[in-house]
Amino acid sequence: MRHQMPLQRPGAWTTWQLRGNGGDPLTLAHLALRTTSDIALDAVARRATLGRRGATDVVDDPSAPVGSAEDAAALALALAGLGRSQAELAAAAAIYLQLWSRGDVAALAPIHHQGLGQALFLAGRHEELRRALPDLTRLHPQVRHDLEVDLANPHLDGLDPDPAAHARWQDLLGASFVEAGLVPVLVPVGPGQAPGATHLFDRLTAGQVAGTVSDGPLLTVIMPCYRPDEGLLTSIASIRDQSWANLEILVVDDASGLDHEELFARAVALDDRARLIRLQRNGGSYLARNAALPEAKGEFVTFQDADDWSHPRRLEHQVAALHSAPDAPASRSQAVRARDDLTRQWFGYRAVRDNASSLMVRREVLERIGPFVPIRKGADSEYAERLTTLAGPLADTGTPLAITRLRTGSLSRGDFTYQWASPERLLFKGSYRAWHARLVADQDTTHDRSPGSDLSFPVPRSFVRALDSAPDWAQVSVAYLGDFSAAPTPELMARTAQHSSRDQPLPGRTGLWHAEALTTPLHGARSEMHPDWWAAILDSAGQLTPLTRLEDIRVQRLVVLDPRVLLLAGAQECRLQVDRVDVELTPQVCRPDDSGLPVDLLGVADVSRSWWGLSPRWVAAPHLDGTDRAELDELVPGLLTDPAEAEPTPHP
Repeated sequence: MRHQMPLQRPGAWTTWQLRGNGGDPLTLAHLALRTTSDIALDAVARRATLGRRGATDVVDDPSAPVGSAEDAAALALALAGLGRSQAELAAAAAIYLQLWSRGDVAALAPIHHQGLGQALFLAGRHEELRRALPDLTRLHPQVRHDLEVDLANPHLDGLDPDPAAHARWQDLLGASFVEAGLVPVLVPVGPGQAPGATHLFDRLTAGQVAGTVSDGPLLTVIMPCYRPDEGLLTSIASIRDQSWANLEILVVDDASGLDHEELFARAVALDDRARLIRLQRNGGSYLARNAALPEAKGEFVTFQDADDWSHPRRLEHQVAALHSAPDAPASRSQAVRARDDLTRQWFGYRAVRDNASSLMVRREVLERIGPFVPIRKGADSEYAERLTTLAGPLADTGTPLAITRLRTGSLSRGDFTYQWASPERLLFKGSYRAWHARLVADQDTTHDRSPGSDLSFPVPRSFVRALDSAPDWAQVSVAYLGDFSAAPTPELMARTAQHSSRDQPLPGRTGLWHAEALTTPLHGARSEMHPDWWAAILDSAGQLTPLTRLEDIRVQRLVVLDPRVLLLAGAQECRLQVDRVDVELTPQVCRPDDSGLPVDLLGVADVSRSWWGLSPRWVAAPHLDGTDRAELDELVPGLLTDPAEAEPTPHP
């Protein structure tokens, strides 16, 4: 090769290139966050320490001198945002404190004011946060309020709090509701208060509501449950106490087992309007909701998670929103997200967010739009977008009307950290949006099977684990790995189509695996698969299928269209089984960049070996002309596989 490889570990080249060509330090930090790459994190650390220390060194000793304030803050943001360990969080808090003590925080971007506040709180450095909070002048008002609420929480040390301190905290806790014209939230403590409640969350109640709505239409609340704890009692009690009187509560036991029968009996006994629906087979929250829909008699139908708490006016206000917007198919409210101890901090996020489970849908819209798609997670986001796409904008109350439980290990929380989303979630979103576009184009929502009653678009296999909608295949003949964020070219579309044809040497399904290609200057946002590729996938009737690194299937031949998509992938999990890896090269990719270094092919090969135990075959991209091929031979002499040997061989 034209440039000799430094005698360093694989990835060192890329770290060097990112450090020198990363541009804005915040953009580089976001790259580390959305790829969860140690190589990218090392580049952030090297920038922040003037090249002296990697990320591991900084975590071991965060008190070391750092470079510019912007670079140091970017490192703190990346360490805290990755959410991988308490040690990295502690290092982030220490770096932010150094910046504050030097007076450097005022000029930093607002995200660093939020990052400093949340990192200090989550690292347990509450006293330092109290002192620093007045200097965080660029905090969003909601973030500042959330931090003030949590700092005022007198229960964090586990001791019986001073009544005055509890009262002050309680006032702050309910301020968002009071500002919306609602009675305040209360957390009764002391002897005889909320007997049996293990967590502060399960003590939640509200002040006396003046009057009830007794003459409104029937409203159905569906509450799916799987192996619930005492949170189910909290959830049902909050619906029992609603100001909207004419309602039914359908509690769905999603095959929890005999150990939970006593708790379900206690739960439905809380309200004579509640009844239990038992499922014989576990299918997840959305299939449980679907099972209850035919039983629902209400003019409006809404949902409640089995461990959340709704304000007594939630249902009333959401019905009012529908009355005020007669063309809206559904209403939705916001919620405050809180842990069992009622603290609100999740790094990088605000506590008040749209409450996905609060959707309140008109019955006639339900009949036209159909049920939730039969999958285990993510169906609420799809359903809300389907409603908006096919029936018009939702009526949002714009106010918090619930407190939802934030727990480690939940299906949804494990798919997100600051700036990162599981590749399965990204696949799901691109796929259902293409399906929605197809529904709009077809204008066909009156066929025998309504949208959502079956699975009409591809989803990750883990979303349908052990369900009837799970795929019955586990292999693709050939898969293409590349950055598919641009519209398909005719040449690449033809390549993917030929392998999907049953009369070709490699019959069977063809996989499309989208991953972000590392280029400089860096992109500021995550790249996602272009809508035209999603349309091609839907048009292929299952022969062209999207993949992620988390799919548990076999790929007979993987074609890597751009080696740069693997540069930051080594630290990530890969479940795909691959029999053969061909990496396509072009002069454009192999030429040295401004750092004087070419793409780190050693690092690419290292990922292939660590994931699949295979050394890749380096091949020239098939579209190259003679001039390009000659330049490529000069750039990587002796590396390319002979074209005849690179041809695929038929598989039975």
